Amino acid sequence: MTRPTHAIIDREALRNNLRVIRSALAPDVRIMAVVKANCYGHNAAICVPELLAAGADLLAVATIEEAAHLRSLGIKGSIVVLAPALDGQYAEFAAHGVEAFVSNTRMAEQLSRAATADGRRLPVHLFVDTGMGRNGTPTGDVPETLRRIAALPGLEITGFASHFATSDEPENPCTLEQIALFDGALRAALDAGFRFRDIHLANSGGILNFPSSHYTVVRPGLSLYGHHPTAPAQKQSGLMPVMRLRTVVANITAIPRGRSISYGRRYFTASDCMIATLPIGYADGLMRTLTNRLDVLINGRRFPVVGTICMDEVMVDLGDGTGINVGDEAVLIGRSGDEIIEAWELAGNAGTIPYEICTNISARVPRIGG
Repeated sequence: MTRPTHAIIDREALRNNLRVIRSALAPDVRIMAVVKANCYGHNAAICVPELLAAGADLLAVATIEEAAHLRSLGIKGSIVVLAPALDGQYAEFAAHGVEAFVSNTRMAEQLSRAATADGRRLPVHLFVDTGMGRNGTPTGDVPETLRRIAALPGLEITGFASHFATSDEPENPCTLEQIALFDGALRAALDAGFRFRDIHLANSGGILNFPSSHYTVVRPGLSLYGHHPTAPAQKQSGLMPVMRLRTVVANITAIPRGRSISYGRRYFTASDCMIATLPIGYADGLMRTLTNRLDVLINGRRFPVVGTICMDEVMVDLGDGTGINVGDEAVLIGRSGDEIIEAWELAGNAGTIPYEICTNISARVPRIGG
């Protein structure tokens, strides 16, 4: 029998989330589904075919290796690599026929050489820095950069893009400032005679919080997997978490009052109790910073995980243990009965964001389509 710790990936929730996103858009706006980091930890082999079948128009990843993996899965359509190409990788873009974000003419020249050597014409998206300060052409340099790229053989400028820094904060004026900068740079490009198939700025926060940022394409990521990037909006969003992380009760032991649990003696039992051991730990992606800040659902009831989270196991204080048996299901993320634990809850307790919670679930945990 295999280890009972696994993540169930809810295909219907994935389809629901794409519908929710689509409902926020004008009919002619296309969806570039962001499937980087193995679909934010949810498993590309399960999620990508489902997203394409449900109407995603094109795909985006972070690295050329992720793009190559999608091609190995038989994905034939448009794949955009969001992060800059690195030296030594340019030929791979041509070999796999994927689209690149270009921040400067140096990148474009390297891609041009790779494309012409391979006899291809590669689509590229000019990436403009409107406030992230991470990559991108300065807004004032846009027309000249476009002219230089357009003069290179083997490239076709099909996209014009930027990225938000604070779209998960609806009241932050930075986002509206970025939209204004993007609009100005886009007008300058259009006035210079350039036209673009794909004009895109909105990530999940932009899609759900800033409708004026939709343009011709949007790039949903976290929202596809069921999490609104603005925590207070989660319950009313209509989004459904796609991952359900579960295991089983492996052991139950009677522990007297005042006994320490796990490494470092960071928890002492307040009374005589039953302690359950679950076969899941930080090697599976449960962040050790969640020690004494994590709950689990067993038979629809909420119990605290106590003591330091171990590499392979955690312990749960069951109180008197009534109604709980070895072999019962234990849910770390997802629903059990009327109770639910969402990634936002774990993120809040760990001082992080749902992106990290989901992508942190390790490859040791099998993903099973549901």
